[in-house]
Amino acid sequence: MKDESAFFTIDHIIELENGQSIRVWETPPKNSAHKKNSTIVIASGFARRMDHFAGLAEYLSSNGFHVIRYDSLHHVGLSSGQIDEFSMSIGKHSLLIVVGWLRAKGIQNIGVIAASLSARIAYEVINDIDASFIITAVGVVNLRDTLEKALKYDYLHLPIEKLPDDLDFEGHNLGAKVFVADCLKNEWDTLESTLCAIKGLKIPFIAFTANDDSWVKQSEVIELIDSIESNNCKLYSLIGSSHDLGENLVVLRNFYQSVTKAALALDDGLLDLDIDIIEPRFEDVTSITVKERRLKIEIENELLELT
Repeated sequence: MKDESAFFTIDHIIELENGQSIRVWETPPKNSAHKKNSTIVIASGFARRMDHFAGLAEYLSSNGFHVIRYDSLHHVGLSSGQIDEFSMSIGKHSLLIVVGWLRAKGIQNIGVIAASLSARIAYEVINDIDASFIITAVGVVNLRDTLEKALKYDYLHLPIEKLPDDLDFEGHNLGAKVFVADCLKNEWDTLESTLCAIKGLKIPFIAFTANDDSWVKQSEVIELIDSIESNNCKLYSLIGSSHDLGENLVVLRNFYQSVTKAALALDDGLLDLDIDIIEPRFEDVTSITVKERRLKIEIENELLELT
C-alpha cells in the first residue's frame, strides 16, 4: 500500500518573456480520496509564502483536490523580484499568469482560495477568469483602512514625494512609493472600488471573517456580501481568531477544517458547511510542513548559486 503521508510536492517554474519566473507548487489529490471536480489555486496573504500553506494543501489534497500554490512576483518566496517593488497590480499580474498557465494545461474548473491582502486581488479579477468558485479568509475589502491599522498611519494620504522609502510590514520593507502610487492610480484603496470589482459576481462565494480581526471590519465584509445580487454567497466567522490565522494550533486547525469544508461544499454547488471531511493526522501535516520548508531552502540555495 502506498504511504499517503509521503512527500509529494511538485515544483514548477513558469518562465516569462522578460526573464522573470514564477514558482508554482502542485499537490495532487491523495490516491485514497475521491477526486473532486475543481483544481484549487491558493493565493497567499501578504508576506506569506506558498510553503506557509502546506497544511491547507494537505487537508485539501486529502479530500480529493488538486492544489496549486505560487509565490507572487516581487514578493517573499521563490519567484523573481524583491518585495520593495511589490504592488497590488503585480500581485494581480501574478495570479492571472498562474491561471493562464493552468488553462494552457487544459484545466477548466478552477476554485480560488485567497487570504488577507490576496483576497482584494482575487476580488479584482474573479469576474474575468471564469473560476468555478471563490473562498476568502480574513479578506481585505478596504485596503486603505487595513493598511492604516497595520502600519499605524495612513500613508495613502501623503503626497508621493513625502513618503518614506520603505514601509516596515512584519519585518519586510515594502517600497512605499511604488506601492502607494499603484494603489491610487489603479484605485485599489477604497471599499467602493472593491464593491465595484465584485459587482455582478455569479459564481459561488464563501467568505470567512475572524471575530477578533482588528484589520478587517466584519461590517464591511457584510456590505460586500450584501452588494452581490446573486444568492450564491455566504459569510461565516472563524470564532476565536484574529487576522493572523496561524497564531496558534487551535485557530490554524479551525481554519484548515473550515476552508476544506467550504471547498467541498462549493465543489458540489452548496453553501452549507455541515459536511464531513477527511482530516489528515497532525503528524502528517507537521511532516509535510517541515519537508516543504527544506525544499524552499534547497531552491533558495540553488538560486543563489546561479547569481
